[in-house]
Amino acid sequence: MEFRKVELPYSNSEWVKVIPIGDVHLGNSSADITKLKAIIDYVKNKENTYWVGMGDYIEAINYSDPRFDPKSVDAKYLVGGDIDKIVQLQIKDIVELFRPIKDKCLGLLRGNHEETIRKYYHFDVLYEMAKDLDLDRDLLLYDTAIVRLLFKQGFFEKSKHSRQIDMLVSHGNAGGRTYGYKSNRLAELMKWFVADIYLLAHSHTKQTQSSTQIRFDRYGNQKKKKTIYAITGCFLKSYVVGKNSYAEKLCLPPSDIGVVKIMIQPKTGDLHISL
Repeated sequence: MEFRKVELPYSNSEWVKVIPIGDVHLGNSSADITKLKAIIDYVKNKENTYWVGMGDYIEAINYSDPRFDPKSVDAKYLVGGDIDKIVQLQIKDIVELFRPIKDKCLGLLRGNHEETIRKYYHFDVLYEMAKDLDLDRDLLLYDTAIVRLLFKQGFFEKSKHSRQIDMLVSHGNAGGRTYGYKSNRLAELMKWFVADIYLLAHSHTKQTQSSTQIRFDRYGNQKKKKTIYAITGCFLKSYVVGKNSYAEKLCLPPSDIGVVKIMIQPKTGDLHISL
């Protein structure tokens, strides 16, 4: 497990946005790269907007992998005799897509597709992405991490108000065919980790929920603590006419393309999440 603290400035009235981006599966012929580019442009052009990588950025399936299916590979990786370096080419392409927003990155998780390459082919996709993006190695969140956002009012001034928000982020393995199963997986995280925001990827769906806890401070004043949870969506289309996919073969639910958006009000600690 990893822990990372990020200090961010804020002013009284502004909201800070965090966009989890994952399950892109670049290299699959059904990856919606147009939608990904739109999200990247949004992060790039919006002030006080950051992103966290949720894993499975590339398809990362070598031709010797039992999961390899030439019918699901983007045609650009099948020409020119480059099939033997398909993972390296996909890394190059995803890095170029993320480069405009690299300075807004809060961290990069590793998905199961990247983990397969590391474990069985001895090549660390996450490390290569960080190196090519010129990111510090402390941005490598690997499998599960707490990212502590420390908002400071007046970044260069002392004795100003600050707010701490903890995010538990994990690529996870919350698959399953029902929304109830995924909701239970999110709820379980609260038993194991203390955080304000819980984010899971992997299941290619978008799902959000929130809860409120009531407590009393040392002076007997009633306080409320809001917690938000999400499964963070994907960019891999399923059930595309004229194509086939593992989702279709397994009769999995249709995927939810896009991201969830988290909004944080550092002054009050208010949290909102939307699909």
